[in-house]
Amino acid sequence: MRSQLAVIFLATASLLATSNHTHAVAESPGSHRGHAIPHEFRAVDTSLLMGSPDPLPLEAVPVFKQLEFKRPVELTFAPDGSNRIFVVEQRGVVRCFENRDDIDHSETFLDLTDVVSRAGNEEGMLGFAFHPKYADNGEIFVYYSIDPPKSIVSRFHVSAEDPNRIDRASEERLLEIPQPYRNHNGGSMRFGPDGYLYIGLGDGGKADDPHVNGQNLNTLLGSILRIDVDQKSRGKNYAIPSDNPFVNREGARDEIWAYGFRNNWRIAFDSQTGQLWTADVGQDRFEEVDRVERGGNYGWNIREGFHDFNINSPDLDADLIDPVAEYFRHEGQSITGGTVYRGSQIDNFAGHYFYADYLSGKVWALPTMDDHGNPVTKAVPRQVADTGLEIAAFGEDAQNEMYLCVFDGIYQLRKRSVDLTKIAESFPQKLSETRLFASVADHVPAPGVIPYEVNVPFWSDHSAKDRYIALPEAKSVKFYPKKGWEFPVGTVFIKTFWMHMDRVSQSDPRRLETRLMVHSPDGWQGYTYLYKDDGSEAVLLDGSKVLPLEIKTDEGLVTQPYYVPGRSECFACHTEKSGFALGPTTRQMNREMAYHGERVDQIAMLNRLNVFTEPVRKEHAPETEKFPDWGMGNFDRSGDSVNETQPLRDGVSQLARAWLEVNCAMCHQPDGIGPGKIDLRADTPLNKMQLLNTIPKQGQMTPPSGRLIAPGQPYLSELLIRAAHRDVRQMPPLATNQVSERAIEVLRRWIEQLDDADPKPSANE
Repeated sequence: MRSQLAVIFLATASLLATSNHTHAVAESPGSHRGHAIPHEFRAVDTSLLMGSPDPLPLEAVPVFKQLEFKRPVELTFAPDGSNRIFVVEQRGVVRCFENRDDIDHSETFLDLTDVVSRAGNEEGMLGFAFHPKYADNGEIFVYYSIDPPKSIVSRFHVSAEDPNRIDRASEERLLEIPQPYRNHNGGSMRFGPDGYLYIGLGDGGKADDPHVNGQNLNTLLGSILRIDVDQKSRGKNYAIPSDNPFVNREGARDEIWAYGFRNNWRIAFDSQTGQLWTADVGQDRFEEVDRVERGGNYGWNIREGFHDFNINSPDLDADLIDPVAEYFRHEGQSITGGTVYRGSQIDNFAGHYFYADYLSGKVWALPTMDDHGNPVTKAVPRQVADTGLEIAAFGEDAQNEMYLCVFDGIYQLRKRSVDLTKIAESFPQKLSETRLFASVADHVPAPGVIPYEVNVPFWSDHSAKDRYIALPEAKSVKFYPKKGWEFPVGTVFIKTFWMHMDRVSQSDPRRLETRLMVHSPDGWQGYTYLYKDDGSEAVLLDGSKVLPLEIKTDEGLVTQPYYVPGRSECFACHTEKSGFALGPTTRQMNREMAYHGERVDQIAMLNRLNVFTEPVRKEHAPETEKFPDWGMGNFDRSGDSVNETQPLRDGVSQLARAWLEVNCAMCHQPDGIGPGKIDLRADTPLNKMQLLNTIPKQGQMTPPSGRLIAPGQPYLSELLIRAAHRDVRQMPPLATNQVSERAIEVLRRWIEQLDDADPKPSANE
């Protein structure tokens, strides 16, 4: 990987040498001339888009509602025919009760709150397992944290007098594992079909795996262990199975079954096939699901998901096992591993591995076997629920029914009582069926649809965008001078992407796709309609797609791969923190728009149409609340047929800050999904952005002396290098294969003029 850096550095230098001009693109012949700026507000019927082409089939339903739980992290059952459920609370308590939905009381099976450490958020009682022969031997195994930081795995016995109590005095410690930090404790324990106890351990914590525990076979951390609790080896209260993969290997711990994990949360065996599954929590970018095999190396901290974790890592020949599935941080930021469902309540998901995200509350189901009973090698997960719950763990009862442990209680996933087929079939499969266009073939929007432009368009690989908004009612948009405007349910943003197939003269525009951002009753949803070759119709895209485009450039004819993102990928940029709708802010909308012979002030136009909940006066949108005009990216609808080169007209500092907010701040701002404390909003003071002289923390592409921004030194500035790079660690991270030469020029000039006011390097945590 280090060998790639020189290539990246030279490529960046080449980009920086390009000229600083832009084009005002010419209007497409035959483009929507039958549409005009509305003279009065007209509501648009968007009701057909309020459903879903793929409605979620399951919903979370609370169970055991008469019981209260404090941070439950485990749910299981006793294999003794008693039909009891046991819930582990992170504080150090295990509670048991009869498996009845009307149950109104529980017993305290075990209380270790006097010894369990909760000093760290990820510490506590984290694992609990019954011996497979519990009915005969009464053995229970518990994983908990103590202080100073250490993880304990102990054996207990049930009380001889009371089956609802553990005998505290029976504790026998099997493992005492020192923890360097108070996070990444793992802690899940399961008995396998072979009768051995499997224990999941995180890498010991902090960030980046500073002790490289994930790849160190000489430590138990970052691994899944396999031990025999029915035998004892010399000096141990357990034995090592002879077929463990690293037995008698020099420099390796005999207990390890698999390794290369960051924080496997949680582990589970398929009760039918015996296959072991886990989910590994990512650091900054990707969460992953793993099918665990004997001796497997799952990559941390060489990789995160399928991807190199650190571009500076040396090239390794390690035989790493790929995840079965992964997701990016726009879907969630902390995976919770589940179980392979073998119950009967949601029987159409039998044999699916369920997992969730603790922060987003989304739940996915992953098929594990094909129709012939063979393991699925390239499984495609499907989101099945959007619970909005903090799902900390999954559990099972004696009937193989599945439960969700949520910090406010216990839930189950149940089938939604709606006609999913009817909902899916009623969703428009063609753009012409959405009622948003009077003519799709001629690209004429429907009456009432309002055109708009933005000052700084988001970079989308040389494409130009045609923007509109459809509103279901007047006086429904909340205006704010600084933050993003708020839009009612029923709002649809329409954005058509055009590519000029002749980039030399900025001519021969071709319609590629129309994206819709829909505010439905279930929240914001993104959809893409892909145009047929003749432009007569656009069809709803299921998944993502790469279009090979033949573009005429100064270097001749080139094939540009144009990426059309899938639905969920929309939210890599349309984040909750950004308000989902990115373009409509005062700074972006505060401009004149030329539209088929008319030129209007956009905010004044919207005010005249009674779009806002309250009248907006000129002083509400002063010139100070206005991004500079980027000069490209808006599809030309003026009717002037202009095609001329324009120099940069505004201050480079304002342009750079505006570009960073539009392309990066949706993730990089306080409480955003971007790592660290970087704040790229345009009004953040420069010394508060956590950029100047800050040491890169997520892999470094600049030389060792490089910083996120090295004032006056663009070639040593990580921000510039990543913006000029495409592949691992590129910025923006998704849906772009091309570098914006104009952005690189603006960023270079901005960094060159910055003063080195603080020469001391700081770390961006």
